[in-house]
Amino acid sequence: MSGWVAGAIVVGSVIAADAAGDAADVQAGAAEKAGETSLEGLRLQITADRENVDRQIDAQTTNLNKVIAAQDAAALRGETAAAVALDKQIAAQKESLNASLALQRELFNRQVENLRSFKEAGEKGQSRLMDLLGLSGNTDAPDYGSATQAFKVEGFDPNTLFKEFNAQEMEQDPGYAFRVAEGQKAIERSTAARGGLQSGAALKAAARFGQEMGSQEYQNAFNRFQANKAFQAQEYGNAFNRFTTERQNQLAPLMSLTASGQAAAAGQAAAAGNFASGGSQAIQNAGAGQAAAYGGYGQAMGNIAANQGAGQASAYTNFGSNLSNIYGASNQNRQSAYATNTANQINAITGGANARAAGIIGQANAFNTAVGQGIQLYGMNQQNALLGRYLTGSDISIKENIRQVGVLSSGLGVYEYEYKAPYKDVWGHGYQTGVMAQEVEQIIPEAVSVHPDGYKMVDYSKIH
Repeated sequence: MSGWVAGAIVVGSVIAADAAGDAADVQAGAAEKAGETSLEGLRLQITADRENVDRQIDAQTTNLNKVIAAQDAAALRGETAAAVALDKQIAAQKESLNASLALQRELFNRQVENLRSFKEAGEKGQSRLMDLLGLSGNTDAPDYGSATQAFKVEGFDPNTLFKEFNAQEMEQDPGYAFRVAEGQKAIERSTAARGGLQSGAALKAAARFGQEMGSQEYQNAFNRFQANKAFQAQEYGNAFNRFTTERQNQLAPLMSLTASGQAAAAGQAAAAGNFASGGSQAIQNAGAGQAAAYGGYGQAMGNIAANQGAGQASAYTNFGSNLSNIYGASNQNRQSAYATNTANQINAITGGANARAAGIIGQANAFNTAVGQGIQLYGMNQQNALLGRYLTGSDISIKENIRQVGVLSSGLGVYEYEYKAPYKDVWGHGYQTGVMAQEVEQIIPEAVSVHPDGYKMVDYSKIH
């Protein structure tokens, strides 16, 4: 009886254990299905987010290109307008310069023409003056060098005007010689009348006549000498004055013409100086105007370039900011989706594990009640299997193709990954979702254990 009871108990325990195991499998299957559904929803959500991001980026890129094209077109129009304005300014400067130079040249030509006759007359007067002075080298010219000839009176030595009166001059005086000769004749006639004999009285009379005549005629001869000298001096002076006047009358007009020519040449030189000064000033003004025009052109081009650069920089900044916002929103959406999926996955894993644990524990209790220690050992083996379902190989060294997809509330990262061979045969093929043992060890160290093979495992029932 007791054997039957024991058998019945064992059979009942087995049936109860099977029932508990079936219920646990159903719950675990439902939990796994829920996890797969959540993962599929995550993939769809990520795909939709990716498409949305791509559309927004395309729209932003199109808008950026339009803005840049508009900036380039506006800059080109501005540069064209600035170049046209510069050409017009340069043309106006050249036209003004040409007009100013033409006016200056016309005034110069008029002044030269007005002074031409005076300059030519001065040149002719100077040429004739040079001939008369013997300086031109044209020795065949009439009166060549005559203006340099000294004054003289033909047949007269002006040095005679400086001679002193003497006996010789007196004896050469015609009046004196005539009167002496007449007195001498009178004495000779008287002597001849007396037969050639001269008395003492007659000789005395002749001596007295000679003395008186010499004294009287010396004074007369001196007076005549002085009068003749004064006359010669006056005539010589008159001749010199006439000579000087004639030479002055000859040279003065030529000198006047030369001075007139010099004044005309000076006037032409002044006109040329005024033309050069005016032309130089006009050229300087044109240069300054062109420099100002080019300066304005350069400033306009600089402003256009600066505005274009600022506009494009702003466009690129907005583009980058918008992309950052798009990626930020996408990242936030993905993090939220990954967090939700991770929570769902963890809940599914936890729910499936709890279901299996409950079934296994029920089976263990049934077998423990029915068969004692043997059943207890069986329950321990099942418990180890259960722990195998909670524990997962999470060491980063056994994983590859790792990509973070979310963050848990505890700060742990959630990743997609694949197991390396041969670990994928133990922990599963294809992409998995979970945590990294090295990170868990820093935050929840009690959830980490070491597999007999040396890699780290994580107890997901302690993850939050």
